[in-house]
Amino acid sequence: MFLNKYQYYFVVILIILIGGCSQHPEPVLDQSVKQIVENDQEPNPEALKHFMDAQLYLSQNNYPMAIIELQDALRLDPTVSSIHVSLGEALWKLGKVDRAEDHLQSALSLDVNDIDARKMLADQYIIRHLYDKAVEQFDALHKIEPDVAEHIIAKAELASARLQWDRAIQLYREAYEIDKSMIVALEKATELALRSNKLQTARELYGQLVKIDGRNVEYLSAYADLIIMEERYDEATEIIDKIMEIEGNNKDRLFQSGIIFYQKGQLTYALEFFIKAYNADNQDVHILHFISTVYFELDQPDSGKVFAVKLIELDPEDPRGFINSALAEMNKNQFQEAVNILLAVVDTFKSEYAIQYLLGNAFYQQKNNEEALIFLNRALNISPNSRNVLHTLAIIHDAMLLWAKSDSLYENLINSDSTDAQAYNNYAYSLVERDERLEFALQIAMQAITLAPKNAAYLDTYGWILFKLGKNDDALNYIQHSIELENTNGVVLEHLGDVLMRVNRKNDALEYYRKAFEFDNNNDTLKYKAFPE
Repeated sequence: MFLNKYQYYFVVILIILIGGCSQHPEPVLDQSVKQIVENDQEPNPEALKHFMDAQLYLSQNNYPMAIIELQDALRLDPTVSSIHVSLGEALWKLGKVDRAEDHLQSALSLDVNDIDARKMLADQYIIRHLYDKAVEQFDALHKIEPDVAEHIIAKAELASARLQWDRAIQLYREAYEIDKSMIVALEKATELALRSNKLQTARELYGQLVKIDGRNVEYLSAYADLIIMEERYDEATEIIDKIMEIEGNNKDRLFQSGIIFYQKGQLTYALEFFIKAYNADNQDVHILHFISTVYFELDQPDSGKVFAVKLIELDPEDPRGFINSALAEMNKNQFQEAVNILLAVVDTFKSEYAIQYLLGNAFYQQKNNEEALIFLNRALNISPNSRNVLHTLAIIHDAMLLWAKSDSLYENLINSDSTDAQAYNNYAYSLVERDERLEFALQIAMQAITLAPKNAAYLDTYGWILFKLGKNDDALNYIQHSIELENTNGVVLEHLGDVLMRVNRKNDALEYYRKAFEFDNNNDTLKYKAFPE
């Protein structure tokens, strides 16, 4: 920064005063300052005296006296920008906002490159919320000092304060490119990217930070979290290994590793890491939840419930413990046990979708449709677009012969997602069981097969509609294909028996009726078909 003649002489006099009368070498001064002094007219001595007195008053916060001295200095030497800058400072401290700005603008009219004037103006504009004017000053400062990153950082902070996330992130990155020591600028850019949910940008920035400091655990951990979201599991695993090399195994890193393997579907490895994390801290509800969940997915519901119960005991206000306990019972087809668990807390967690949905589903599995509807509708109120709830409600209304309601639900499902094969199939099967709109039923059943050509249930539905339409050979092909894919469904086996009986293959029909009866031995109609004599 260049010193004008008043600032220069003020500094020199201070050096003399501090040094006293002892002999000292002459201070080494910036060549540009020397050149200004040599080429410039010497300051008015009286004006300089007033200016120096004003500086002392300013240091003592005696702003009225400083203003008097500065006005005298300005009267004697009106061409010095630093007098205007000091006046601007003193007037601002006394709340004379407009007059302060006038003097700072006067300083710039005398010296367009007066850095102090521009910084002071920018600060005052920020305080007055005149952000665009502040930015103009920082733009000018950047032109004067293009290698000073702080001016760009100031603009970035203004953009951030105005919620201009993209602009702020860009400016912080520019500041770092100007001064590679300003790592804090990259950190702030990353923080903003995360806050504004710009995850790809955050990942790029953390990748850059990791290259700068590859042993910074905070950088490495955040970067691992972000690339896990992109399913870059192998790379994330390497980073977690590096973190554990740096700081040793700890609960958080073990848990993070477990999450990686869980996301990859490698459940056994995930469970191993979660158990290690649990051994390090058996009071962490998140670890308990994931251990319980993994056990369910490994088809070990009893072990899953052990940890679900631990979660409940640790934090009864966390719904996940009750959800996981109920799931453990439902996985064992113990639906009444699930009902008992959930009914005890269903009103406590009125806004918890999973509690309401699971309770409704448990009642549905018990064929208690009236109770099921109560809780499924609660779940729907919490999550109006839940397709799981809509599907279950459609099936229940169909079973209750409330077809206007079930048809409406199926049409809603189809219209909102043209790839919902289950909705097409279930709607078609409902229609064929009612012997209604069979041509339309055939059309939407074909849509289900097109979307999922190897689904045994969908092939059976299409074949069954063909059978109802009298197209026996085609029906036989589709239902046989269904049984080739899955031969444990009693309804499909009975359907094949009906088709075979119609085409006069009685013995073959009896064989499939009897196979069907093995899976549904409480069905009197099927028993009569399988054993007619």
